[in-house]
Amino acid sequence: MLRTQTYSTALPERITHRIVLGLAWPLMISMLSYTATSVVDTLFVGRLGTAQLAAVGLAIPLVHLFQSFGIGLIGGGRIAISHRVGANEPELARALFVQLIAFSVSMGVVIAALVPLANPAMGLLGAGPEMSSHAEMFFGIRILAAPLVFSSFAFNAWFHGNGDTRTPMVGTLLCNGVNIVLDPILIFGWGPVEGMGVAGAALATDVGFAVGLIWLVWRAREVWMPFSWRPVPRYMAEIWRLGSPIGFRYLLDVAAFVLFAGMLARMGEAELAAHVLVIRIISLSFLPGHAIGEAASVLVGHAVGGHRPELARQAWARGTGLALSIMTVMGLIFAFFPEWVVSPFSPSDEVAQVAIQLLWVAAGFQLFDAVAMVGLSVLNGAGDTRFAMWCSVLPSWLIKLPVGALLTVVWGWGAVGAWIGLLAEIVVVAFLVHWRIRGETWLEAAR
Repeated sequence: MLRTQTYSTALPERITHRIVLGLAWPLMISMLSYTATSVVDTLFVGRLGTAQLAAVGLAIPLVHLFQSFGIGLIGGGRIAISHRVGANEPELARALFVQLIAFSVSMGVVIAALVPLANPAMGLLGAGPEMSSHAEMFFGIRILAAPLVFSSFAFNAWFHGNGDTRTPMVGTLLCNGVNIVLDPILIFGWGPVEGMGVAGAALATDVGFAVGLIWLVWRAREVWMPFSWRPVPRYMAEIWRLGSPIGFRYLLDVAAFVLFAGMLARMGEAELAAHVLVIRIISLSFLPGHAIGEAASVLVGHAVGGHRPELARQAWARGTGLALSIMTVMGLIFAFFPEWVVSPFSPSDEVAQVAIQLLWVAAGFQLFDAVAMVGLSVLNGAGDTRFAMWCSVLPSWLIKLPVGALLTVVWGWGAVGAWIGLLAEIVVVAFLVHWRIRGETWLEAAR
């Protein structure tokens, strides 16, 4: 008999705000912790200079681009596990998890081998020589940790699919705590340790991932041992069916965002640096919303596995209401106190002026972003991953990039024009997911 982290599969009579929050608050802490780490990275790297800050802003989306498809596939594994848990089939959930580990490690090794692509990628994005040099260094070190990153996502998929968001939270806090401690030491140097600049920021993050993964492996030791690398076709097919649309969605979304950053890089270092700064700031609002969406997704997965469509709808409604509450407050702060929000980062006057304007745009899309994020997560949890893919990808490529390019390059609005394109994309996605969830098709698997 397995003494595992498998949890009660009894579905509640109804989904309440308290149930959603019970799953969401550890996810919020995890994501806010990760955001705090990114903010700390930005604070430290920003002291190195505008070129270094802009370089990290260019390299991070590229890292995400290389890892995005694999992370999406792993998300399909989490959905499959949650369906098995809802159907009270713990042994099948474990079998899927073991397959997910083998897949994640193998895929991580392949991605880590793509380091030589950093140089041509920076050239295509239009980075200048100094920015390109820093960005290549940061990218190379971060991408080497792909096996650690994918393995961490696989273990998180197991815990989240079972309704345990607290164990991954501890792993994230360990990861980010290590990163925050190592950042100033490795970036600027301390004692016998020589400062490494942006390379130190990347290495600190990699070490943090390793520490967090050790915690997850130990906590799930009785689930994944004994371990088998032998692929089981039917499990791999299920992971692919659910995860490949998420993977393609992540890949194309991040590719669009990389082009978005590249467009800003061509407008100058100040425009890109302001973009990086505001992305870090608004993470404080959209990551809690994303955490609530992920919590609702787990509950929807359990409801689908247990053939309780009414619970899936309740999870969506409660999650959307909570996300709207949080993000409305943050939007008001961005709109009325932008100078106060920007000042801790000590940007130059030019960067600060652009960042304040971007915060005004960000304030405008908070409500729509809440609806869009929770809706996409809920559709994924139900297994409606193909619609979620098209709902996200098409507005990104057909609205955000064209509108952003028109306003930024043709009309000369700079970063503000690009962000208005982002606003238009989010509004369209919000309306599409709301329309889909109001219908019946997305819940066919629960009937």
